[in-house]
This record gives sequence, structure tokens and C-alpha cells, in this order.
Amino acid sequence: MNYSTFTSSMTVHWWLGHVLRMDDSRIPRQATQWELRGYKRKLGRLRKNWMDIIRRDLKDVDITWDEAEELATDRAEWRRRVAQCTHLDAG
Repeated sequence: MNYSTFTSSMTVHWWLGHVLRMDDSRIPRQATQWELRGYKRKLGRLRKNWMDIIRRDLKDVDITWDEAEELATDRAEWRRRVAQCTHLDAG
């Protein structure tokens, strides 16, 4: 994994913590629960979106979505977990 991929991975995980700490009335927070049914990506589009990547990363470290929401409330713990995840990616 190169440095730019490593830092963008950290940014994605930090951003998730930020979004999960938002009030439920905020659109970015609501967007984490949206699911498009019957939608097919057009030719040439990425196969995975941001939420697909987040779900995969959470699964890789055995954290459920509910656990992630709870962890995000504690910023220090969230940062520690993000650092732990990104070090696993770099190895």
C-alpha cells in the first residue's frame, strides 16, 4: 500500500467517526442508512462505493455497525481504533 492510499484510508475512517457523531437529523448521518434498491451502476463506474468500503473494513476488524456507532462517541478511542485499522492495512 502506498502512502497516499494509507492516508486516504485514515481520512475515510476519521470521516466516518465524524459522521456517526452527527445528530440523526443531519443528511450525512441519514445517508449512512440509505440503501438503493434496484439501482445498477453504469459501465465504467467503481464497483464499490464509500459505504461498501466502510462495511468491508469494519468486518475485517470484527466490528459491527452498532459497535462502530458506539465507538465513534468516544473520539480518543475512535482515533486509536482508526490507527489500529490503518496499520493493519499498511502491513
